[in-house]
Amino acid sequence: MSAPTRVRVRMYQVGFGDCFLVSVEYDGPLEDGRAERHVLIDYGTSHPPRDGRADGGMAEVAALIEKHTGGTLDVLVVTHRHRDHLGGFGIDAGAAIMRRLAPKLVLRSWTEDPALSATADGPGGADGPGGGGGPGGGGAAADPPNGLTRASVRHAALLAQAQERVAGLSNLAGLDDRVRAAAAEQLKNAEAVGVLDELSGDDRGRYLYAGRETGIEAVVPGLRATVLGPPTVDQDPRVARQRTDDPEYWLTALDASLRVIGSAADADGAAPPISNGSGPVHWLIHQLASHRSHSVARLVRDLDDALNNTSVILLLEVEGVSMLFPGDAQIENWQHTLDRLADAPQLRRRLADVDLYKVGHHGSRNATPRSLHDLWKGRSSGAPRLAAVMSTRQGVHGKADNAVPKPQLLSALREVGDLYSTDDLDAGEEWLELEADAAKGPFRLVPFVKGG
Repeated sequence: MSAPTRVRVRMYQVGFGDCFLVSVEYDGPLEDGRAERHVLIDYGTSHPPRDGRADGGMAEVAALIEKHTGGTLDVLVVTHRHRDHLGGFGIDAGAAIMRRLAPKLVLRSWTEDPALSATADGPGGADGPGGGGGPGGGGAAADPPNGLTRASVRHAALLAQAQERVAGLSNLAGLDDRVRAAAAEQLKNAEAVGVLDELSGDDRGRYLYAGRETGIEAVVPGLRATVLGPPTVDQDPRVARQRTDDPEYWLTALDASLRVIGSAADADGAAPPISNGSGPVHWLIHQLASHRSHSVARLVRDLDDALNNTSVILLLEVEGVSMLFPGDAQIENWQHTLDRLADAPQLRRRLADVDLYKVGHHGSRNATPRSLHDLWKGRSSGAPRLAAVMSTRQGVHGKADNAVPKPQLLSALREVGDLYSTDDLDAGEEWLELEADAAKGPFRLVPFVKGG
């Protein structure tokens, strides 16, 4: 049986977004005659690279992936539903290449299972207001798939509803341009999701939650995958930002926002024209428009948090090398794992000894837990140096201390490892590549070669 000898991680230049190819090389051909296996983790962008860098077009990136995989993709992982992680699937040329690559296994969050739509019966659920198996209240809904419960199904349905509402609200007149742009980033990406549903067909799709088996080792021999997140609502209610007095907190906030701004919109979600006039009337209209923007901004933030907390968190291990890919998971998602560490010394050690870390949520302040960083600070002096990789165009979100990526986090990561960012690729490099000996690591930078 062939054994893994080398691991490569390519981080493609997509600007602000994630697109990583993990390749495992073997000491001899496997059953299909190939001596390598490939795992693609996300394929999206929300903002192109800065001037002076490679174009980062998703069709061009897909062509590079096709080249680097030799035309065969073994596993596709899409961490969550945001455009900067899956938007490339909505581009015709990119989707065509992904169909040709025909991944054998497609891993997505449990909230993305198309079968959930057959079991969702409205926000009230089968036992709550409006229940009874459907909008008309006639007949019972099917049982939830994959061991999920009604509470988790309702949460997934609410996410979809919220995205549909944000789509309508983003067309309201008088919104601040920045709020409108933020709302656009929360849309459902229906074309991309449709392609993913197609690629996941014929039992190729598996929808993950904490502790669930991925099936990845059957496709990539020697690669062990541990799903740390997201938890389901039943595994950890905090992932839904729940409170004891309000089990659907963020949806309540959403509904409150809708009431505030809904009176300004017609049935199609478009606001009627308003004449600003002058004097006090102008001031009043300005105040109303500002209030509307703040209300939409609030619900967009709630939805952004909720979607990020559906991110798949994968710990990948090959022989003596390990990699941590957390998507955009925020602390509510991470907490399920962090709470276990005191009673799970083996898991604690595995996280402390990670060789490569995909910086969570593009370097945001709420996605790399301090306790995780503390584990890396406590590594033995003889341990291989951590490699942190980040695909984040600077200047897109936030300013000064609130900028993404957060400067304090970057400094902290440099204390415990080597930080690599596609935003530093200012010589037109189309990707950044790291490689490691599968037996012992560490990951080292591979010089970029055009056409390589």
